[in-house]
Amino acid sequence: MDDIDRKILEFLQEDSMKTAKEMASKLSLTTTPIYERIKKLQSSGVIKNYVALLDADLLDKNLVVFMNITIKDHQAEKRNEFVKKMEALEAVREFYHTSGNFDFLVKVRFSTIKEYRDFLLNDVAQFRNIGNIDSQIVLEEIKYSTRIVL
Repeated sequence: MDDIDRKILEFLQEDSMKTAKEMASKLSLTTTPIYERIKKLQSSGVIKNYVALLDADLLDKNLVVFMNITIKDHQAEKRNEFVKKMEALEAVREFYHTSGNFDFLVKVRFSTIKEYRDFLLNDVAQFRNIGNIDSQIVLEEIKYSTRIVL
């Protein structure tokens, strides 16, 4: 990956709808090498997907909760079973194995506290391997970005 590839990635992170023609103009290239580089970045897996970022407020999904979870049994089979069950939950937006006082960090998004409570009681509480859950409700989203600094 060279500087031109990095610049293309910057453009796409800023606006994935930017055309090859627009990028070519800014990079003093023709569109063909831009297309070829984008295809190479896609086939190598650097570009994983293109998505639309939605406004959670307008869609009434502005309740964000971070769940810190500890599990009781860390034996590989039990841990993997927990991971698969959590991954399968539709409400789980992000899911990380972490170090520190908790084993996992989970990000979920709902419209109301009641929806979150129902999720806890009906979905997560069914997992027998959970030792503790510490929920942190986001009061204000100060900064959010999907951008990776190159």
